[in-house]
Amino acid sequence: MDRFSLVKGGPIYRFQQAIGMALPDRHGVVKRALLTTLVTWFPLLLLSLIQNRALNADIKIPFLFDFAAAIRFLIAVPLLVVAEVIIDPRLSHCVKHFVKSGLVAPDDIPAFEAMIARTHHLRDSFLPSLLILIAAFAPAIWHPDTELLKSGISNWHTVATPRGESLSLAGWWFGLISLPLYRILLFRWIWMTSLWAYFLRGVMRIRLNCIGTHPDTCGGLGFLADAQIFFGFIGFAASAVVAGAFGNAIAYQGETVSSLAYLIAAACVLAIVVFAGPLLILTPKLTRVKRASLLQYATLGTAYVADFDAKWIQGNSAEREPLLGTADIQSLADLSNSFSVIREMKVVLIDRKVLFGLAIPVILPMIPLIIIATPADQLVQAVLKILV
Repeated sequence: MDRFSLVKGGPIYRFQQAIGMALPDRHGVVKRALLTTLVTWFPLLLLSLIQNRALNADIKIPFLFDFAAAIRFLIAVPLLVVAEVIIDPRLSHCVKHFVKSGLVAPDDIPAFEAMIARTHHLRDSFLPSLLILIAAFAPAIWHPDTELLKSGISNWHTVATPRGESLSLAGWWFGLISLPLYRILLFRWIWMTSLWAYFLRGVMRIRLNCIGTHPDTCGGLGFLADAQIFFGFIGFAASAVVAGAFGNAIAYQGETVSSLAYLIAAACVLAIVVFAGPLLILTPKLTRVKRASLLQYATLGTAYVADFDAKWIQGNSAEREPLLGTADIQSLADLSNSFSVIREMKVVLIDRKVLFGLAIPVILPMIPLIIIATPADQLVQAVLKILV
């Protein structure tokens, strides 16, 4: 349990260890983030300067005016690396909490540890990493000049030749090095999110001591929702890249916010669904806990109310104690409160807090795009409609 980690394992992590870039502390992660940014962005700048593609006014999209490239490699890439020290320790704490809180009984700890071992075995498997590498590099090999929403526009990716246009030096580096490295980081996080979902699915099959009257109104599993919110860092990084691509489309291809509205909405919804999805795995377990608790407390309530009625209403008690100061009324109120807690118990942990926690980071990169691309008079009218 103390060794649970989705990050510290697998061929990609072992490669980082081999080159001395897998230091587990914050300084090591910051160092790795800076190095990754240096490898992905700085060569593009240098090669663009060499071939006059960085600030050339004769091309539509010079390198230094490419919103997508700047955001992808200066914001998203380092954030995907730094997220390791933000998300992974919190997931590890969640795993420990299952035992410390008593959710996993001592007799079930071996099964719990076996689930951790299975998750680590999947994490360390060669095949998922191979698929990530294929998904990252294959598009670059077959279509190294492909970029989202970019077609038929002169840009830093290409240079003119006697035979037409060919990839620039920066274009080759972008297609074969920079973009695949970004994809590896993003796809690896999607894989680790899937691993977390797999772990939760296995844990839900273990006999957990979930209690319907738990004050978190989640049967004692509310801590998992709090941890899931931190996946918003990955959602922010992915959304920022999409916003950069949309920014290029608006600035250089004549697109408008209105024409891209459905794509913007779809990108935001997809990111929220992906990173909130693991919480849905808890729903069947919580539904069973709530149903069983309602039946148990209904039975208890019937018995208690019958005795209360016989003693205090019907007056059947042989020795009637004074009504003032009796604990019976308080016990009746406590029982009613416990029943109310069960009725209000959540079976779907994707509540307002989780949605806001994931939606705000995803939507945030789109806001500057919308503000910059929308005429001032339309913005004023929209704000007035909201206020009035």
